[in-house]
Amino acid sequence: MGTSIAILKGINVGGHKKIKMAELRDLLSEEGLLENIKTYIQSGNIIFNSSEYNTATLEHFIQKKIKAHYGFEVQTIVISAKNLQYIINENPFSEIDIKRLHCCFFKSEPIIQNRQKLEIFDASPDQFKTAKDCVYICCATERYSQARINNSVAEKILKINCTTRNWKTCLKLIEIADAL
Repeated sequence: MGTSIAILKGINVGGHKKIKMAELRDLLSEEGLLENIKTYIQSGNIIFNSSEYNTATLEHFIQKKIKAHYGFEVQTIVISAKNLQYIINENPFSEIDIKRLHCCFFKSEPIIQNRQKLEIFDASPDQFKTAKDCVYICCATERYSQARINNSVAEKILKINCTTRNWKTCLKLIEIADAL
């Protein structure tokens, strides 16, 4: 049985796509595909065990359950705990205050031409580093909302769906995953 993390995009923001985490845990446990389900904060972070290792299958399952129960679609990215640990270990900005750090997770692998476009994007004074399945973002200030590189920019240039979490959340997600 493997441990994975699902990150949902755009829920409980500004009164839109409201999902209560306790209700979501109950909903996702109904069929037994996901076990030991934990959630972290209201922005849609789900940590669970499953005998299913195919992330696309897990994403489809979660999206289907949410659509059927709540009536709206929610983009979902599932990452194995092992992969999240690797992403954390490879952080090129590990010496920077975590209040300035974010990770933009890719839903799918971008084509090389779009990746190259992102890599030459001028985000100064912010910094970023593109990896295989994410972009590490180091904001010039603690205000991600003012960053020149963010989730919307990454999606537009890469032409794929992405979801971003701050570094504190990334660390908490792996901590919870390790405890399952």
